[in-house]
Amino acid sequence: MGKQVYIVLLFILLASSVYPFVHAAGQMIVDADGNSVLKRGMGLGGWLVPEGYMLHTPGFGSPTTIRRQIVDVVGETIADEFYSKYHEYYVTREDILQLASWGFDHIRMPFHYKMFSPSRGVWDEWGFTVTDSLLSWCKEAQMHLVLDMHCAPGGQNHGNISDSDGTARLWLADSNKVHTIEIWEGIASRYAHEPWIGGYDLLNEPVLPQGITSQDLRSLYYDIRKVIRTVDNNHIIFIEGNWYATDFSDLTPPFDVNMAYNFHKYWSANNQGSIQDYLNIRGTFNVPLWMSESGENSNTWFYDAVKLFEEHDIGWCWWTHKKVETVTSPYSASMPPGFQELIEYWDGNASKPTIEFATTVLMSLTDNLQTKNCVYRPGIIPALFDPEFGTTHKPLKQLTIPGKIYAADYDLGGQGVAYLDADWEKYYWEGDLPWNRGYQYRNDGVDIEEDETGIPNVGWTESGEWMKYTFSADYAGMYDLSIELASTQYTGSINFCLDEVPLAAIAETPVTGSWQTWEQIILEDLVIGAGEHVLKLKIVQAGFNLRRMEFTLDSAQTTHLFPNWFKLGQNYPNPFNGGTTIPLEFQSIDQLTIEIIDIKGQILKTFIIPNDSAGYDLYWDGHTEEGFPVVAGVYLYRGLSGDEQQVRKMLYLP
Repeated sequence: MGKQVYIVLLFILLASSVYPFVHAAGQMIVDADGNSVLKRGMGLGGWLVPEGYMLHTPGFGSPTTIRRQIVDVVGETIADEFYSKYHEYYVTREDILQLASWGFDHIRMPFHYKMFSPSRGVWDEWGFTVTDSLLSWCKEAQMHLVLDMHCAPGGQNHGNISDSDGTARLWLADSNKVHTIEIWEGIASRYAHEPWIGGYDLLNEPVLPQGITSQDLRSLYYDIRKVIRTVDNNHIIFIEGNWYATDFSDLTPPFDVNMAYNFHKYWSANNQGSIQDYLNIRGTFNVPLWMSESGENSNTWFYDAVKLFEEHDIGWCWWTHKKVETVTSPYSASMPPGFQELIEYWDGNASKPTIEFATTVLMSLTDNLQTKNCVYRPGIIPALFDPEFGTTHKPLKQLTIPGKIYAADYDLGGQGVAYLDADWEKYYWEGDLPWNRGYQYRNDGVDIEEDETGIPNVGWTESGEWMKYTFSADYAGMYDLSIELASTQYTGSINFCLDEVPLAAIAETPVTGSWQTWEQIILEDLVIGAGEHVLKLKIVQAGFNLRRMEFTLDSAQTTHLFPNWFKLGQNYPNPFNGGTTIPLEFQSIDQLTIEIIDIKGQILKTFIIPNDSAGYDLYWDGHTEEGFPVVAGVYLYRGLSGDEQQVRKMLYLP
């Protein structure tokens, strides 16, 4: 009887120490209530571990070489000031709250071992201060935080991402292994009882040098696990396979009751075969999987990868939320003026700049890294979260005619849905072309570049490619469509469909002498009804760039073809706190009725407009005589004439 009581008490003790935390439960990763967690995450790459490709710095691009380059042009003191601002601005509380609002449920924090312990026996509280700050933001956002040792002592691979010197010295010196173990023991001691820590990712992307075996990798993992468990029996541990987290040879069976296998996926096909080895591990050993790093591809590839992971109940974590001059992250920081001169100096192609010049440029870079100063890249978040991204095209922005439509503002959606392009994703690291050859504006297969004024244009066109544009015609009419094109020496051709119906004959494109010298072709007398439409632009014969289209109303033809029409303009001022003016255009209307409506659908005011002119400015003083109170908020104004109606919004702030 006493033995049974002891066993029960032991079970209760173990449960109380493990289950309030994120933990492995068979093949799932769950929280204290048994809910699946670590499902959709974002890695904070580039923040605490700068990488050359993210900053466009030349050379090896490791954190150490980047710092050396900066110290070379400004000195140690100013370099310290730069890094202080860099870390402060790159990731903020607002960034974490924004990620949570998009739907991410966890953060992966790549860290450099020197943040916590620059050398054996020496501890730096700064690393814990940064982690505590990030953890507090994650708690507020109800997101878990996974700690990822991205740079281990000596470097766990030979690349810049581990801050190695070109050799993976973690495996070649026992002192480096011991130091790694000590750091994890210190981290686990600090966060052992913190439930919002989602786990420990022991080594990012190990690559074993010649002579080091996968048994050596397993042995180090086991030694790290052993010291963690002396101080922390609560948190799940993640282990990554050899060769950049893809090869788990000799890393099974599991060696802890609370662990998961953690793989990465880049530049490969999105089919079950690409992850079957990991699924086999999960099924054979009844252990969870986590895909902790992927990205750096097109939006269509993103969508297909996420669909693959979620169809197999694998949580994922993307890479990464912000970079300099990028299309593959949600946020892109602009390269400041003068930064290219620093790059050319670091690359050996220019003279050394003055300290004053370099300081100004580098501090401008930190300012640009603030999210409020970054460019948001549309399409990435929908590709990750919208289940219809691969089946339904949706407007990128509100497009109306009469007006201009930029060629690069085609709809959101995947390959074959919103556009069709010859190259739309990347399967191999080397040997194939990028999906967006201009590498600007958007992250789709459509090839886009920006001119000197920042206007995007579609280039590198190939026969058979197409794009769709959802737009709204304010009113029915006869329109002319002008298209801006450029070509060096090739004549191409283009055609359009409106709502899947051919809009005009195939048009021949001009030779302008330059890819950025623009001429117009005009398609006349296009009959377009009021309301929403989908325009499909198809490249029949390639050899030209496209910049923008403009629909203009042919008033004379419209009067003949559509004798009765009207248009509601946007009220001004808007918002308003007294009265507001609603511009109207119409012709041959028997009666035009304008109604002011609240959000409950109640009609507050009705106006009957005289039809003796083609234009009219309706003034509403923000009050009603029909008995309904007018309070601050959103109101609608609706125009009615016969069977046609138009509605717009306005904001009243008394």
